[in-house]
Amino acid sequence: MITLSAAQAISPAIERTKQFLFRPFRLGTFLKLTLVAMLTEGGLASCNFGRNIPSGNTPGLNHPIPPMHWPQIHWPVVAIVLAVAAVVALVVIPIMIAISYLLIRLRFSYFDCVLHQQRLIAPAWRRYHRQSMRYLGLTLCVSVAFWIVLAAIAYGLYQRFKPLFQAIGSDHAPGFADFLPLIGIVLLIALALGLIAYFIHTALSYFVLPHMALEDASISDALGDVWGDILAEPWQYLFFVLLRGLLTIAVSIVTVIALMIATLILGGIGLVVVLLLKAVSTTLAISLGVPAAILGAALFLVAIVAIGGTIGTFRRNYALLFYGGRYPPLGVILAPRLPPPPPAWEPPQQPGTSGTPGIAEGI
Repeated sequence: MITLSAAQAISPAIERTKQFLFRPFRLGTFLKLTLVAMLTEGGLASCNFGRNIPSGNTPGLNHPIPPMHWPQIHWPVVAIVLAVAAVVALVVIPIMIAISYLLIRLRFSYFDCVLHQQRLIAPAWRRYHRQSMRYLGLTLCVSVAFWIVLAAIAYGLYQRFKPLFQAIGSDHAPGFADFLPLIGIVLLIALALGLIAYFIHTALSYFVLPHMALEDASISDALGDVWGDILAEPWQYLFFVLLRGLLTIAVSIVTVIALMIATLILGGIGLVVVLLLKAVSTTLAISLGVPAAILGAALFLVAIVAIGGTIGTFRRNYALLFYGGRYPPLGVILAPRLPPPPPAWEPPQQPGTSGTPGIAEGI
């Protein structure tokens, strides 16, 4: 398979997604695949532009924060806190780990389906238990390391701004301006950690996972191979990660706008119909309006799943085509090598003649 750049892989990824989801198109199969893709590959990007960020002219922000009196914790409250912590440790965390395992195994299964262009989840599900457990262990290690780094950063910030925190409950409470340096540092750290987490998630899901799925590679071998590939072409991988994110955000914005317009139009038509029915009979308006509203909400959720799953399937195909030219076992499946053509037919030479025409003619 030829090596494609991050930009060159976009068009064939779109074609491969259409081939997988829509040719032939069966509604039930399409919704099943897009639901799995929504759960495992992600879908619409979450875009929060911070509408609740306080502005400089918001009243009350320039006044000192009133003193805070920390409540005294009695033993019954401590017992409740310990009981909640025990429930979280013994019940909630194991349930979350079990759900993570199921989603990871489903991700391996969907990777297999998209790679081989087959639409059955169950056959692939049965093949990837061991790889899913290994990948789960890797993600847990990464998560623990992330929380350790986060705790260390939080402790460092607390030590750096300890006088500011101690002054909160005093009579000389600091104002909002006193917190601006802390807020700026926290925002920069959050942005840096978010970008690092995004790059790590992309590398694990789209580059490390194929090694585990196709070769049953260990964690160290998979990480070593992927790290070597990234060092060989760092700018191409960086461009792929950035382009993948930008494409997702752009398509998500267009999709959200289209869904909002469609929802407003259909909602306006439904409201007019309900008002007309209410003029005839309130009971008739309720009996028809409530089921119609439930049906509309269900169709909206189906549209979200269909669009988000399609985007998720495209992202998986995009990663396959980009990494296929750089990882031979993946490229062989995506573009299997054809057998060499047979040699061209040559007429048999007459006895006593040479292969050189000039010599043959002179004899």
